Amino acid sequence: MPTPGALRAAIYCRISLARFDDTLKVDDQEAVCRQLAVNRGWTVAPHHVFKDNSKSAWRRDRKRPGWDAMLEAVRNGEVDAIVVYHGDRLVRQMSDLEALIDLADTKGIRLASPTGERDLDNADDRYILRIEAAGNTREVDATSRRLKRHYDRLAEQGIVRLGGRGGRAFGFEPDGLTVREADATLIREVARRIISGEPVGAIARDLNARGFTTTTGGPWDHGALKKLMVRPRLAGLVSHHGRIVGPSAWPAILDRETWETVTAILERKAEMFGYASSARRYLLTGLAECGTCRAKLYVRHNTRPGLTGYGCINRECARKVHRAIHHLDPYVIGATLALLNDPAVRERMQPAASVDTASLVADLNEQMVNRERWLVAAADDVKLGPDLLRVTISRIDKRIEQLRAQITAAQRPTVLDGLWGIDVSGWGLLGLHRQRAAIGALMRVTVLASGRRGPGFDPKTVKLEQL
Repeated sequence: MPTPGALRAAIYCRISLARFDDTLKVDDQEAVCRQLAVNRGWTVAPHHVFKDNSKSAWRRDRKRPGWDAMLEAVRNGEVDAIVVYHGDRLVRQMSDLEALIDLADTKGIRLASPTGERDLDNADDRYILRIEAAGNTREVDATSRRLKRHYDRLAEQGIVRLGGRGGRAFGFEPDGLTVREADATLIREVARRIISGEPVGAIARDLNARGFTTTTGGPWDHGALKKLMVRPRLAGLVSHHGRIVGPSAWPAILDRETWETVTAILERKAEMFGYASSARRYLLTGLAECGTCRAKLYVRHNTRPGLTGYGCINRECARKVHRAIHHLDPYVIGATLALLNDPAVRERMQPAASVDTASLVADLNEQMVNRERWLVAAADDVKLGPDLLRVTISRIDKRIEQLRAQITAAQRPTVLDGLWGIDVSGWGLLGLHRQRAAIGALMRVTVLASGRRGPGFDPKTVKLEQL
């Protein structure tokens, strides 16, 4: 083993957000360790200073890049000693110490800190180190237990951990209790747009284009926006260990019914409302229906200019329909604007106070789960008769269809919020998804078969039914 004066030392520094013991920052730790190495006559190469800033060592699954790099330097025979500010900066778990001891069996390394020096080749030093590591582990377990109980008590009082990534939770000030109104206004806007049928990805892109960022200053994406909108915190609720435990100590940004509706839409959007997951390119795709078979119409391209239109693609349809886009779109838009400027329509579509949307959503979720259970049971139990299964599934499907219609009807006033009295120029400024949602909330568009062929457009071949 090299003489003490020839030892090549590595310095290891770590701090874990001041959770445990000394809060001396890593740069200050390095200065103390460098002076200790000088006092012992050890040399420290620039690339043998390893740091883990804001890295806790008490969780076994926590990655510590600096720690891993230091162990690799020991394995490669680049260092003979390790200098740390305090022993618990290096190891807080028995597994960490045993990893060092395993290396010492083949490499022979020393540990030094301002509190003393240990030789991992010495059996007595190993014994003391193991006792210290066991004490650290016991302390960590006790601290973890106290923290868990602390957070349990906070949850009982309607309080959760303050802040979040970026120093605060979006919608709130750093104290976690005061609503930041600029954020709250944005959250309410996003909730209205989600309920109106606009895809989350499209909303995120719009927020980015308008200069809005997350609390960390980064851009919004589908995942970040969805994660924000399903947080119980927004409805003034406390979630602990994955379940809602009661009201919060801070005010709600969204009323509970709105939040539960948004959450249900985001979790079961395609199944509940039939919204497409990708952006639409045409106004009436999947909205307009075939008057012959009631199937949805989709764009049918034609090589002849002006003939690209909406057509029935149902192979079983006895008399397929087709209407040119440049005729049908303006006709439907005109009818939509007329309804949006009709006071009687606005009065009729005011929300009904007696409708409990949250209960409807809960019932819908229960019916869909029940349907899945029956299908699974049928696959596992060959004795379950096909007639019983068919009748049961048909009954559940009918109830699901009824609930979807009731939810959609209850949300129509929200879909149209801000659109009453809009003119042609204002309509043109709306996004395609918002236009589609408005049309779907106001009317059913049915294209009828026509005996007339050739250019032109006959309004009598399009049936518009107010909902």
